[in-house]
Amino acid sequence: MRASTAQLRTLRRREHGDAGRMRTGRGFDSARFGQRSHAAQIVPIMLVCLALAGLSLLYPSTPTYDPWAWILWGREVLHLDLVTEGGPSWKPFPILFTAPFSLFGQDIAPYLWIWVARAGGLFGCAMAYRMANRLIGGGFYGALAGICAFLALFSSNKYVRDAALGNSEPLLAAIVLWAFERHLDGRRDHALLLGFLAALLRPEAWPFLGLYGLWLWFRNPELRLRLALFAVLIPVLWFAPEWWGSGDPLRAGARANAPNPGSAAFEDIPSVALVKRFASVTIAPVELGTIIAVGFAAFRWFRFRREKVTLALAALGLAWFVLVAVMTEAGFAGNQRYLIVTTAVVCVLGGMGAVRVLQGVEWVAARRLGPGRARPVVVAALLLGTLIASPTIVAKADNTARVQGGLEHEAYLWADLRGLIDEAGGKDALLACGGVFSGPFQTQMVAYELGIHGIQVGWKVTPPPGVTFRTRTVPDGPLVTRPTDDRYRLVATNGKWRLLTVPPRGRSECPRAGPFAPTFGTPGNTATKDAPLEVIGDPDRPQSTP
Repeated sequence: MRASTAQLRTLRRREHGDAGRMRTGRGFDSARFGQRSHAAQIVPIMLVCLALAGLSLLYPSTPTYDPWAWILWGREVLHLDLVTEGGPSWKPFPILFTAPFSLFGQDIAPYLWIWVARAGGLFGCAMAYRMANRLIGGGFYGALAGICAFLALFSSNKYVRDAALGNSEPLLAAIVLWAFERHLDGRRDHALLLGFLAALLRPEAWPFLGLYGLWLWFRNPELRLRLALFAVLIPVLWFAPEWWGSGDPLRAGARANAPNPGSAAFEDIPSVALVKRFASVTIAPVELGTIIAVGFAAFRWFRFRREKVTLALAALGLAWFVLVAVMTEAGFAGNQRYLIVTTAVVCVLGGMGAVRVLQGVEWVAARRLGPGRARPVVVAALLLGTLIASPTIVAKADNTARVQGGLEHEAYLWADLRGLIDEAGGKDALLACGGVFSGPFQTQMVAYELGIHGIQVGWKVTPPPGVTFRTRTVPDGPLVTRPTDDRYRLVATNGKWRLLTVPPRGRSECPRAGPFAPTFGTPGNTATKDAPLEVIGDPDRPQSTP
């Protein structure tokens, strides 16, 4: 039956209307297809992530080095007294949270940032599920691919640790995958906003957002005002606070270009070292699944012009890796967590690759045995794959205790530090000692608890008069920092911390050691050994919980 001329005109108008909505990025909400809207899907996921992250705070929790600086800077921004010297590189995104969080008080603010960071890590895993599920096409296989992607990202090296300690990279993975999804939905305005947020987390996102913004400038003219606004805000939010806090708007770049010992930047060929280190982030089945997914997508593209989205996602992950490798060759740290976007992409593709194998098994079984007998073969293949992967699963499960031990160690550091300060007479008494010193990775936490700037806590040398906070950076590591003057004496201990002072001359509130207290100082001095500490309580026994 032929359509009438009027019906054809109506169809053309609808097609043009849909195309126009695609160009403006406003017409592809899933509600148009009889499904729940994007907000109706995402909001419950976010609420679940926030709830689970909140429950995790019932266990010992604390930020690590970089997050402590962001929390400290958030308080300083609110007090209009920002000093960024002596800390890590500046990041605008966390300060958008830590500044208002500081209104809740010194004890609550750190937990609020940990809550956000952990929720972001869980949301990143949820977005990996959504992306793998979507690219497979939904249904049973889509759900299976999503579960594999979720677990691959969750179990990737240091992902849980970074999220639990408040690092921002797991949150970055969530934002990038969400931006990719919103672009596929036709909501380029949302994708642009999420790209802007990613650019406030890591500078590696800048070139990607720049290219996307250039494309949007010509493709979506109605977004040009937002593009111009973001183009101004990004450098302002990155460089203006550094100018205010240190007098050098480029301090963050200089700080990032001075990596810690052990960085890939110090290897003979940094980019090769980066590849080797990245190979340990995910397990071999995930990497093999990535190769299978990309190979399948490439075949489908060249044969049928399909699977271009899968190839685009793979290109994003590869380009991010190449960018970090080039920066590492230029002297930047090249830490493993900087590759989080590539890690997330590999986990999504790895989950898809596992499903492609099962789909291939079903296709072969259907041809050989008939469609009715194919599904049992798939179930058997799935069980066999799980059995083969069981050693890796057991190894990941065994690693849980080690990760938990490290997290608890850092959490007790914070709790015991607060107890140590109270035992020594409070922060005013300790500040009366003169200089303040601690281990290099505890400077920001000590500064936060004493109410001073991070630059005011030294660690390389400990000239008297002053107070030195000593602890272990890792549970089985040595005590840091070793005082460089043999006049420092032990005045207090609490849990994992030791407090040593050299009081200034004259009357002072600075706590003083007894006449027979151990001394610690220059190398070669027999009184500097750590042995006396072992008879003053067990340094690894938790005294309190945060």
